[in-house]
Amino acid sequence: MDWSALPPELLHLISTKFSSFSDLIHFRAVCNTWRASATSVLPTQIPYFLLEPDPGDTTLQFYSLTSCKAHTVTVPSCHDQTVLDLSNGFLLVQHLENPDLSLLNPVTNSKVSLPFLQIKRPQLVWSSPDPTRTDGYTVCLFGNARLPNKLSAFWRCGELEWSTINNGSPRSCYYGEMHLVLSTVSKNLDIFDVATKTLRDVVPPPPGEGPFSPRGALVYIVASAGHVLRVLEHDDRCQPVDQCHFDIHRLEFGADKKKPSWVKVSNIGDQVLFLNIVNGFSISASCFEGVRGNSIYFMKAEGILFDHHSCYNLARYDIGTGIAEELPFPSVTGGAWFLPSLHYF
Repeated sequence: MDWSALPPELLHLISTKFSSFSDLIHFRAVCNTWRASATSVLPTQIPYFLLEPDPGDTTLQFYSLTSCKAHTVTVPSCHDQTVLDLSNGFLLVQHLENPDLSLLNPVTNSKVSLPFLQIKRPQLVWSSPDPTRTDGYTVCLFGNARLPNKLSAFWRCGELEWSTINNGSPRSCYYGEMHLVLSTVSKNLDIFDVATKTLRDVVPPPPGEGPFSPRGALVYIVASAGHVLRVLEHDDRCQPVDQCHFDIHRLEFGADKKKPSWVKVSNIGDQVLFLNIVNGFSISASCFEGVRGNSIYFMKAEGILFDHHSCYNLARYDIGTGIAEELPFPSVTGGAWFLPSLHYF
């Protein structure tokens, strides 16, 4: 039987039934007819975890919470690239032999070149779901320009150079044309107006928190359902998962020239937070079958290996009950959550 002769309507219908984006990639790779007939809308996918690849590795491993196994995706464009970071379905990659930076979609294997930036191994703080938009900044990088100077760099499609702010942290987020940066020392939140590159406000940490308290705590700044959340993880590498807990505060922008402040919350509705090692994002549980609302998926540090890298396992924290539990997951030293996209550049 000539499989390429199947009716396009049937091929399109089949392509809409895949529960894994890797199956859709394999389907599209069969031949030009199958690729042309495949859906251009990716079925809703629970976030996958990209296991950290080696430089130049074209075989990427994405761990699925649904199947509890890693799915292999071949990305030819990675053959001369190092994967530095990822956000919103796009990988930040750098050429192995020069400083050229690009955004790469591993699902469609398409990429867009970014302007030169004098930063060694920059981190991708955030990327728009559509980096080709021209109505606002779509990419933000962070790095050390010259130690100890921190640098945040912003780019929008069509621009030939980066706009920069001499302040930054990987624990930051982009919200409504504002860049929110958590100070790693004071734990203040610096709010920058990206358009004017000026410091708009400085928000101190909630009462009881400071540079060295609580001991062993990790802080994440996450945009969630139109709000900004400050998520504090009480953690100690020696304590078991079931003793981990979180405090969550919402940023309230003051009216009538009042200063922004943090308000503690005990419920985030149907939102689900996915935390990487230093940052994270939020999704709605009602749009993703198989995840539990009002919860946090986080990487629990279990110790330090012989090469000084931390080892992480996956855990889920139920905000309502205050209970954390470990989930089936391979022990990893790096990687990040990934939301598949069919966007082409």
